[in-house]
Amino acid sequence: RTSFLVVAFTSDWLYPTEQSRALVQLLKRNGLDVSFCEIQSDWGHDAFLLPSERLHALVAAFLSRIFREGTSVGGSHAF
Repeated sequence: RTSFLVVAFTSDWLYPTEQSRALVQLLKRNGLDVSFCEIQSDWGHDAFLLPSERLHALVAAFLSRIFREGTSVGGSHAF
């Protein structure tokens, strides 16, 4: 089983949240495990490059769950 984490930033003009939500819907329609979170930010598309405790916590929790369940991340096995 493959799991996905989709994170959007409110100020990202290059990949707006609406596109991320559409991706999440498509993945779910295909029966895939998807987690989604939108993070408030004023830093535009580069927000993911800046330190973010919330992003760090989301990714850490997601990867911990994947490791515990022995599933894969976006097609790559997590071991």
